[in-house]
Amino acid sequence: MRYDPFDPAIVGDPYPVYEWLRDEAPVHWAPDTGTYVISRYDDVAAALADADSYSSDAMRGVLLGQPTGTGQQRLPREEAMGTLVAVDPPAHSELRRIVNRGFTPKHISGWRDRVTELVDELMTPIAGDAAFDVVAGLAAPLPVRVIAEMLGADPEQAAQFRRWADATTKMMSGSARNGELDSEGVTAAMQLAEYLGNCIDERQREPRDDLLTSLVRAAGEEVLTRAEAVGFAALLLFAGTETSTNLIGNAVWALAQHRDQLDQAMADPSLLEAVLQETLRWESPVQYVFRRATREIVLHDTTIPVDATVTLLLAAANRDPRYWGEDADQFDITRNASGHLSFGFGPHYCLGASLARTEAAAALRHVLPLLAASDAVDGGDDLLDSMQFRGRRRLTLTSHQPAGARDGG
Repeated sequence: MRYDPFDPAIVGDPYPVYEWLRDEAPVHWAPDTGTYVISRYDDVAAALADADSYSSDAMRGVLLGQPTGTGQQRLPREEAMGTLVAVDPPAHSELRRIVNRGFTPKHISGWRDRVTELVDELMTPIAGDAAFDVVAGLAAPLPVRVIAEMLGADPEQAAQFRRWADATTKMMSGSARNGELDSEGVTAAMQLAEYLGNCIDERQREPRDDLLTSLVRAAGEEVLTRAEAVGFAALLLFAGTETSTNLIGNAVWALAQHRDQLDQAMADPSLLEAVLQETLRWESPVQYVFRRATREIVLHDTTIPVDATVTLLLAAANRDPRYWGEDADQFDITRNASGHLSFGFGPHYCLGASLARTEAAAALRHVLPLLAASDAVDGGDDLLDSMQFRGRRRLTLTSHQPAGARDGG
């Protein structure tokens, strides 16, 4: 058996391959992409926490084809262009300190009511419909609307943001990653950068009460440069929305396949957080991240040379029975899944993790009653065009009950 991070052949059901990797090749050489793949929980968690030995600049090197450091060298802050996931401390610490202003617990808590309002707005048009696509109707537009409003961008641009994100995903880790220049993906990235750059220029002239203004015009505090602000905002609209969309869709799909646990969640709303945590563990929205070895690393009798690319297989670690027990492959919302690695670990723990859970919880409160009343759920095998992200492109709930019966009327 073999595995490569960009092999589309295993996208449908990668978990048997992940099991083989953990058992037979915990440090696996993938020659096509030229990367060492690490799959066991303890090894992945240790690598995520060890920024001295594993540099994050591989994220830009592999996904964007941009230069990385060599050996112990760390790229300077200006080279990161605001992309937190691709820069190491101390530059990462500086950038994180600035952007944290918009993601404090108090700030995210203040968005909870607005997220709920947006869910209501998105769900109102489908009230009484016999069929509802969870992804197109809610999971895809919701996080884009939230991030757009946080940034102060035009909410009417939400659909365009989604198209830009989809094209970029396809180019970096999907079917358009075929060694040839993908014009659609490049155009999308350029258009998004131009749009965000114009927004930032406007904030410099006319400050507003939004996240972009706080990042580039905070009085008496360090701020992001224009290029950094563009890069960070693009990261939010791309990776941030992708993760939330897939978390919502994957949770609905998991519960659709485990109706007994759907019944438990319906009977006890306090289990909603457990549903999200177990979904993140069992069906990770982000399957893997990349790192660069800054020194020679010996792991499981395999030598990883200096500057080698390393794939940290989050999704395999999240189902490792060595950590989770023999039932690791089972979806179980009564499990304590708080140790999952889907939001990372250590210095790169996901900045937007709390916001993603807030969005997903608000969405599921509305969707679970529809799911419970549905006769069929279609689209679970129609997966996102990406090897790195795992999610559904559509997920249609169909019910033949009268609207009043579904609403309890």
